[in-house]
Amino acid sequence: MAQVSVRRADFMMLLAYATDLATGQSRDFALRSCVLAMRLADEMGLGVEERREVFHQAILRYIGCNADTHLLASAFGDEIAMRQDMALADLGSQSEIGNIFVRAFTRVFADMPPEELNRAIQEGLAGALEIGVPILAGHCEVAQRIGQRIGLEEGMLENLAQLYERWDGHGMPRGLKGSEVRLPVRMVTLAQEVIALAEAYGFDAMIEAIGKRRGGAYEAELADLFLGDAERLLDGIDGAVDRETILALEPEPYGLLDEAACEEAYVAIADMIDMRMPFTFGHSRAVAALGEAAGRCMGLPEADIRAIRWAAYTHDIGELSVPVSTWMKATPFSVRETDTAHLHPYHGERALAALGAGGEPVAALVLRHHERLDGSGYHRYAKAADLSPAARILAAAEAYQTAREDRPHRPAMTDQAAAAKLRGLVREGKLCPDGVEAVLTAAGQASRRASVASPGGLTPRELEVLRLIAAGHTAKETAQMLEIAPKTADNHIQNLYSKIGVSTRAGAALYALERGLVRQEIAA
Repeated sequence: MAQVSVRRADFMMLLAYATDLATGQSRDFALRSCVLAMRLADEMGLGVEERREVFHQAILRYIGCNADTHLLASAFGDEIAMRQDMALADLGSQSEIGNIFVRAFTRVFADMPPEELNRAIQEGLAGALEIGVPILAGHCEVAQRIGQRIGLEEGMLENLAQLYERWDGHGMPRGLKGSEVRLPVRMVTLAQEVIALAEAYGFDAMIEAIGKRRGGAYEAELADLFLGDAERLLDGIDGAVDRETILALEPEPYGLLDEAACEEAYVAIADMIDMRMPFTFGHSRAVAALGEAAGRCMGLPEADIRAIRWAAYTHDIGELSVPVSTWMKATPFSVRETDTAHLHPYHGERALAALGAGGEPVAALVLRHHERLDGSGYHRYAKAADLSPAARILAAAEAYQTAREDRPHRPAMTDQAAAAKLRGLVREGKLCPDGVEAVLTAAGQASRRASVASPGGLTPRELEVLRLIAAGHTAKETAQMLEIAPKTADNHIQNLYSKIGVSTRAGAALYALERGLVRQEIAA
């Protein structure tokens, strides 16, 4: 099997595509902001290390944005629409923040009569910041942890911890001010606001908004540097940005990943995708384990088995284009929601294009993971002739694992019921009989993971609490489920945070996911 060596920047572009989907931005938003930020770095005469930090911050700024998304959606509805509003607002302005919340609650309570709607909005506003601020703090912590896993240096990690900070001290989570906010953070904040505002409102309105925000979100000198030559600095970056352009912007020495580092990067991406909702925690890891074992059962070449595993880690990256509020519905999707959901394999293939030719085998499998032999799948309605053995295995592994998991509209199936469902799909001519039997054999062989030793010195009770908060339960709910006092539950939470080195619920959830503490079963 050929040696693997991939530019880290390729994986960064894959993550950028994912975060653009999750934040509702247009194609290549993060990459276009990278081009602008690097042009600003040239104007400022920055050194190589500062330029490297600017490059990484622009592409990776929002890699933690999936943390606590289910909480955001539960409180504010369509989180993608809310993030679009946030990208355009001056977050140092209380009135603009208030308007974001009002628009969110108006969407959530749209069916209410006017008087009830106004009352619901006022009640929502009363607790909005209390809900929102910890979620944004969690974004920073999760971004750092994902950054560590793809090999970022210390300065880059510190930048990710400051992604919502502002020059005037009105940012979060720490309220840093002036030069306490690192230069790459300030530059990327400016670059991304420029791109978002220009696209939404046009060049002239963007110039006016940046002028009003100088001295607020970013220092006046930096804003003036841009405003003094804005047309030239923006020239040619109003459309798609190709891979070669971004690779050429990365200062040497380039970050390179061998096969082991690529494996860890793929797993980090899987965790970033799956942590949007508690019922998908560990889903991609489990599909990868089933797919790999099934591939070995069928005697596939090692290159194909690796492609199955890596495709399983990334197969749902396109789901980030669909709001969590849609995925969490217990009622049937509308026609529009169904059509949007069925496009997620397309977005997955597009995202993996960032890896160039080396990513093509993985992208081909991601594109086909919901296809069926009889052409009844989606989104290309491919038939048997277009589905390789690896594609057939991945489709079966994904179908089996999904059946074994809770979903908002149904409880998890037993292993026997899931097996019966897949064999029924074989009889209907939809799934490959060999692929299904290989997956079911793999599921039987891996019916339970080995028991996990308590990590980080956690007590058995703290481990119980960690699993519950990682699954999305509040401290109050955790106390009720364990039949302990809320104060006792909170004490356990603070103690375990200290032991595992995190400060937010999102950080604790990712810690639990990384160590296999959330989903103990692959298929039992």
